[in-house]
This record gives sequence, C-alpha cells and structure tokens, in this order.
Amino acid sequence: MRREKTWDVVVVGDFFIDIIMSGFHELPRLGEEGFAQTMRTEIGGGAAITAAGLARLGLSVAVLGVVGHEDGIWIVKRLMAAGVNASALEIHETEPSGHTVSVSTPQDRAFFTYYGANEQLTRLIKEKEARKLMASARHVHFACGPDPVLDIGLFAELHRHGCKVSIDVGWHEIWLTDPESYNLLRHADLFFPNEREGELMTGSSEPREMLRRLADAGVRRIALKLGSKGAMLDWEGEIFMAPAYPVEPLDTTGAGDCFDAGFIYGWVRGEKPAECLQIGAVCGALSTRGLGGIRCFPDKEELEDALSLVKS
Repeated sequence: MRREKTWDVVVVGDFFIDIIMSGFHELPRLGEEGFAQTMRTEIGGGAAITAAGLARLGLSVAVLGVVGHEDGIWIVKRLMAAGVNASALEIHETEPSGHTVSVSTPQDRAFFTYYGANEQLTRLIKEKEARKLMASARHVHFACGPDPVLDIGLFAELHRHGCKVSIDVGWHEIWLTDPESYNLLRHADLFFPNEREGELMTGSSEPREMLRRLADAGVRRIALKLGSKGAMLDWEGEIFMAPAYPVEPLDTTGAGDCFDAGFIYGWVRGEKPAECLQIGAVCGALSTRGLGGIRCFPDKEELEDALSLVKS
C-alpha cells in the first residue's frame, strides 16, 4: 500500500548539542592541553545536520528522534529556524539530550560524545505514529547507529509504501566489523560510508577496492566520502568520481552529513547519479568554511554557482 506523500524527506536518527572547538594545529595527546582559537555551540548529529541542509535547499523535511527535557527545546527551536519540521521529536523527561565535544584541525577532528536521550530511538521507531511519519516521505534517511535501532523488516515496510531508504551509520566499530551487518545494507537503497568506515568494513585502503568489496557483498549503491580527495560512487556496478571542491576549510565537523544532504537533494529531484555525487561533494566542502555542519551549508543559489564552476 502506498500512501500520499507529505514530505520530501524524513530524517531519522541522533540529535546532539555540539560544542565545537576549532583552530588547533594538531590534536593534543593525553596529558596535554590544547587551546582553541574559536568555539561555537550548535545542534549536531547526522540527523540534525542532514535535515537542516536539505531544508536549506528547499525540500520539505521532518525529523524523528529523542531529545532531553531541559535542553531539547533549544534543539527544536534551532531546527525550526533552519526550516525543519521538528514536531515529531520526542522530549525525554529525565535524560538530557546527547552532547558532543568536537575538537578539530583543518584536516581532521575527534569527537567526545554522551549519547543521552538518543538511547530511546529504538523504542520510538517501533511506535505506530513514527512508522506513519516515515511512510509519509518520498525518502527516509537514517543517520544513527543501526544496532539495535534498524532491521530489515522496517526497510521492507518503507519500500512497500514507496519510500527510498538511505543510511549513514557513522563510526560504530563493532557493527562495521560484523559481517552480519551486510544483511541490513543489502536492503537499503543507498549506503553512505566515509573512507575510514569503508576501510574498516573491507580491510582495503584503496577506495575503488572498497567499493568492489562492498558491492561483492551485495550492497547495491555506495556513496564513498573521501574528504579532501572528493567522493566515489558505485551505482549498481557503474563507478563515478567527483573531485573535491576547492575551499579553505575551517572545521570539518558534519561535512559528511552535509554531503549526504546534497546527494539526497539531487536524488529526490531526479538528478543522475554522477550529478548527485557532485552536488554532495560541493555541499560537504562548502560546509567546512565555518564551525559546525549547519552554519555554512549553501543555499540553492550558492550551490548552483559552485556547480557551474565545477562544470566550466
């Protein structure tokens, strides 16, 4: 049964309050102290950043997740200000929202995270209203640790309702190294790993080989994020490459989630796979110009200008 669609995209996953410290020349070792040149507090987590990016590009976007009672209202307000419908976010009465301290250099970053109210996502996804919300979208993107949140049955249910399904699991080492994880990925329409995650899963450090091994394991479509080297895509056996868009990075926090937003935006609009990959690469690169993943995500006009430069 396919129901009429209310949303272009529903983003499901983890929500955090990010404390972002940037401007380090290198990350301090244990026992050392490093001093940031800049700091910003912003909403974070893959779900928040991807949803905000999609909304900035003009898509209708709703989110599903759990935040804390005292600090969750701030997250809701920030999402609403970004154009995201946050009415389905559940407020947990006792557990605070997830928090992440992000410490970054221009080349890389480290995260220190408290999961908080996000632990309740597994329960929330099973509820009738949550399923109804997801089924009302053209595309459902999962930005969360998949175990035990997601299962093959949920993906099959969404497909029956005519939803495309993508997933970005982030850095969940145990899940990424478990061969059983492929069972879930085979039922997704698109998988978004970054280079380190792809290496952990496949044992290869060469991007094309990562894609081949993931495809051999039955993953049909893989958008592999390569940071300053751009991105690669295996779309049902056809390989595409997108170079990195030239930008002077200030903070790479959330760049991968911004890539996801750009790619999904192109896909929902019916763009060809190579174009989706290029849009993702541009959005990810432009997001690194400021602290956090939301502040410098491009609007449609800026994106079109950047894409015209890439094609010229």
